[in-house]
Amino acid sequence: MKPPSAAPDQRSEGEPYAVRVINPVRLAPAMPATISRLPGRYNFKPHIGRLPNGEIVMFVAHTHSEEIFTSENAGDASRSLTSHVVLYRSRDDGKTWGRGRHVRELVGGHEPSVSIIDGVLFVKVDVHGSGSFPDPHAERDHSYTVIARSVDGGASFTTTLIDRLATGAGVNERIDCSRNILKLPDGRLWLGVGVGARHRVAVSHDKGLTWRIADAAVFGVTYSGISRSFFTEGVAFHTNLGRLMMLARVDFGFARFANPLAHDPGFKGGTETDNFDGQVLFTSTDAGTTWMPVRAIGFPSLMYPSIVPLAGGRMLLTYTVREIPPEGSGCIHRKVGVQAVIIEENADGTIDCDFSRDVAVIDDCTPDPMRNAGCFGNTLRLPDGTFVTPFSYPLIDADILALADRKEYLKEEVFDYWASLQNTYSHRYRDFVRDDPLLTAMHLRRNFSALFLYGQAANKGGIATAVVRWSLTDAAAGHRNG
Repeated sequence: MKPPSAAPDQRSEGEPYAVRVINPVRLAPAMPATISRLPGRYNFKPHIGRLPNGEIVMFVAHTHSEEIFTSENAGDASRSLTSHVVLYRSRDDGKTWGRGRHVRELVGGHEPSVSIIDGVLFVKVDVHGSGSFPDPHAERDHSYTVIARSVDGGASFTTTLIDRLATGAGVNERIDCSRNILKLPDGRLWLGVGVGARHRVAVSHDKGLTWRIADAAVFGVTYSGISRSFFTEGVAFHTNLGRLMMLARVDFGFARFANPLAHDPGFKGGTETDNFDGQVLFTSTDAGTTWMPVRAIGFPSLMYPSIVPLAGGRMLLTYTVREIPPEGSGCIHRKVGVQAVIIEENADGTIDCDFSRDVAVIDDCTPDPMRNAGCFGNTLRLPDGTFVTPFSYPLIDADILALADRKEYLKEEVFDYWASLQNTYSHRYRDFVRDDPLLTAMHLRRNFSALFLYGQAANKGGIATAVVRWSLTDAAAGHRNG
């Protein structure tokens, strides 16, 4: 008897696309591109890397909403514990993508980030750790980080846990790590580790086989009123001149700087949401042991940065606009999505960032009445100069979008009707009423979207992933620039 044939490979084909440029000066008004949309309604926050054999691997957070209802302990479990990581591959530079594969070692993980160093593939995920199914380390009733390591291109993984045992975290100290693993000039691997408000680092001398936790420090700025580190979601990188720097997510409502911060966006929050956090550039002169703030980058709600070196001291900064930025904050395309600008490193070590021109809009898929779906979007540069950027975006049914367009969510009976059709978010209309009507409207809009993006109420919505291949095009000559 012949075995059943394997299911046919489902491939996501690229289609024509254009990357618009807002206020083009050096760049063309539109740059030709292609976009590949992955099938499925819950592929969240993708992150990509390129293997030595040329394959591009993409890791996404994925979930099945029915687990919330069918897992016997789901009533007590964080929704993140229905999350697991799926690996996609492209063998043609991101033009098409094969079927996804669930990564057994990363069940329970979310927000995967990829680092490929000397042929070794690392995937870092965070786990909320409420100690319930399907967390593979359910005895840990606290948040922790998993570093998955592969020497065979993702066919198999070994894992290292950055947990209380490894870090010495107290009961009330959350563990948060920087986004990427970085290779230092002496060959060591570096990862920033936040333990509550304390700063530590994980360092490996053997290409990630083992890790040692050591103390670190950030000077010149502290948090007041919250237990959080400046390594949280940080992206460390070496500039073209070899300086070690880090872009770190900072809540300006709680950060207190010893000296005035250069290019401070002047937005101190008060919105009761961290989606208006911004980026601060830090520098280290001792291989990541101590850090100092240099300047703010961009505007409030600029998140999930990635850096790609370019020629001539320039770097491509890709970022997510996580929430509609405040008026006058310096964002010239006030839309949720993934954007990019070119920044420049000067001979004196300063970094110039101009967000008033040549803003490349890679992702503009979030409808105005909806909140974002993560976006994320790190960028790779291929050997031929092409860029590849993934992002996640909302997939919401037309009738729900029509409701949102009419702002029907401002009516208690409408909001609570849809809220009752999902089990992930327990909040109801009255939970978002504030003294400030504008603040009330913002919270209702964001959380109405969340009912469908994350709660997947009545199967009326979800989150999808797309991948854009694009090139920088010079405005004058029409040729690739980079």
